Amino acid sequence: MQRIRELKLTFLFDNLEILFLVSGSFIISMLLTLIFIKEKIIPNRYSIDHTKGSQKIHDNNIKRIGGLSIVLSIFLMIKISEFFFEINNKDGLLSIYFYCSVIFLIGFVEDLIKDIKPRKRLLALFIITFLWLISFEQLIQNTNIDFVDNLIKLKTFAVILTMICIISTLNATNMMDGANGLLTIFVILVNVILLVYASHSKDLFLVNFLFIFIGSLLGFLVFNWPKGIIFLGDGGSYFLGAILSTLLIYMSNTLNNFNMLNALIIMIYPIWELIFTVFRRIYNSSNLTQPDNLHLHTILHANIKKINLPKKYIINNNALTGLIINIIALLPSIIFLFFKFDSNLKDNESISFFVIIFTIYSIFYLSLVKRNKN
Repeated sequence: MQRIRELKLTFLFDNLEILFLVSGSFIISMLLTLIFIKEKIIPNRYSIDHTKGSQKIHDNNIKRIGGLSIVLSIFLMIKISEFFFEINNKDGLLSIYFYCSVIFLIGFVEDLIKDIKPRKRLLALFIITFLWLISFEQLIQNTNIDFVDNLIKLKTFAVILTMICIISTLNATNMMDGANGLLTIFVILVNVILLVYASHSKDLFLVNFLFIFIGSLLGFLVFNWPKGIIFLGDGGSYFLGAILSTLLIYMSNTLNNFNMLNALIIMIYPIWELIFTVFRRIYNSSNLTQPDNLHLHTILHANIKKINLPKKYIINNNALTGLIINIIALLPSIIFLFFKFDSNLKDNESISFFVIIFTIYSIFYLSLVKRNKN
């Protein structure tokens, strides 16, 4: 009987802790976001996202410093959780947060200045990522693909592969951030998937971190979907890309039921968006580093606008675009991972899944382009 009471108390305490982490980070993030919207802490001439630009699908001048509230709320909630629950977060997770915060600053400076050339930003991202990897050695250790695993036994190849994965994710999430709630909802859903794996492996530190992350994102989402009252900005999209890529690498190195194939399946849409964009720009002889309005979400938005939804609907064209893209981006991966949850992914079946989904995405994209021209 005493044992049952102890188990009940432990269960209650754990649930209260989770509720505290999620609600606390949510409230802090929401309040900070509201402050950044209402108050001119950063003058409007720096914080406003002017509507000029081919990739823009919004109609008003909106602040693009929302990523700052997510970064700050995660930090504050980590410190609060350490004080109230004596949660000592793993050094690996803290080093990840430190790296991602530095990456955020690169994008945040661009959000304020709006005149840093893409190549200079890319060079800065490479340098900081390289220095962090060398210092903390958060390298990919296993991919479950034999020939790749043989290569990364050499540290040089491990560093190169890890840098490519992280920088690619940063650019992919930056490209993806183009409709109300699109990237934020995507990252929230990915975090829920990661929570399933972390909980199954009983990694409590990781579980707590993911709950704090989700709460911070939800607090920002209140003002970003369905109406885009504030944007993540380049700083926010870089930060989310950095968190996603480094967390996925961390989990593939530490969890028994998760490897880089799982990570690639989860990130299949951003990967497709990046690869398809590169080949599209090469084919069209376009500048690889310059933004355009030919991403899937902008083409889909153009098609949705033709439907001319009544203005009385709460979900506008922009918000609906973000919702549909997220269904497209994650539903196939969730179904695939659900059926393969209790077994290690094999490279042949994962590659087959990639080829099928890449083909479907490409056909869908081309059909929308053709429909948009009619």
